[in-house]
Amino acid sequence: MEANLINWTLTSISPQRNGFTPPRDMRETVAQIKALPPLPGSAMRILKLTSDPHADAAKLAEIIELDPLLTAQIIRWASSALYGYRGKITSVHDAITRVLGFDFVMDLALGLAVLAPLKAPKDGPIGTRMFWTHALASTQLMAKLAAAMPEPSRPSAQALFLAALMHNIGFPLLGHRFPDEFAYLSGLIAANPSLVVFHLENFAFGVNHAEIGAWLMNDWSMPRLVTDIVYHHHNPCYRGDNYMLNLLTFANDSLLGELGIGDAANQTCSEQAVEQLGLTQDACREVLDRLNDDLAKVVATAEQLTE
Repeated sequence: MEANLINWTLTSISPQRNGFTPPRDMRETVAQIKALPPLPGSAMRILKLTSDPHADAAKLAEIIELDPLLTAQIIRWASSALYGYRGKITSVHDAITRVLGFDFVMDLALGLAVLAPLKAPKDGPIGTRMFWTHALASTQLMAKLAAAMPEPSRPSAQALFLAALMHNIGFPLLGHRFPDEFAYLSGLIAANPSLVVFHLENFAFGVNHAEIGAWLMNDWSMPRLVTDIVYHHHNPCYRGDNYMLNLLTFANDSLLGELGIGDAANQTCSEQAVEQLGLTQDACREVLDRLNDDLAKVVATAEQLTE
């Protein structure tokens, strides 16, 4: 009876399936997978550098420049209108010392290297273009929201950037490892714009991008902070380690959803959650308005990253 009801509901809210029948529960399928994309060598070298007390711009540039694609991405990022540098950037060392800074490039290079092996479709509500638009907008909005928080409860700039860049990594992993389910979910989201994406995933598949993303982060032994935010970012009630950063990520996604960016268009951030961050709804609205002024630059940079 339950299976029939689920199938009837999915048929009612689904777009044309084109012969594809989604699994009602992907947990067993996920658990049986033995091979995930390996953590790229660039990412492993950057992770090792984070624990080197003598790490500097020269060492970081040397690691990045071993990977031509990563090198091009860092230089392109530093040259984008988003950061307003008017000079010419010709090397990773220039990008670090003139524009972005050591800590920023360390986190950016790690994020770009981690995401590199995940090949997902570019278009659609959860495609890589939207992933990068959302990630970039999140790096901007979360920093602005944090600046408005009381100083004792502000997450570090490094934590903010990694959380913003990587918390939705489950979507490109879904597209890489489960292309049929990814295409089906994209259509399901497009056909039901008033429903919460996170709930659609759980209902259709029994798992969601937060669980799939955390599974990958654990497999790659990524920092605990990243894994926590990847797994819990749709749960404002989480009170474990890094809960303030998680709550900030939740508020960020809800606000960006109001602009049609990301997967949280119908996700409500309560007044209580905003107050726990030491913010007000008016302050959040003001910060969001400031981001809206830079949105064209964010979209243009996302387009560059997905060319």
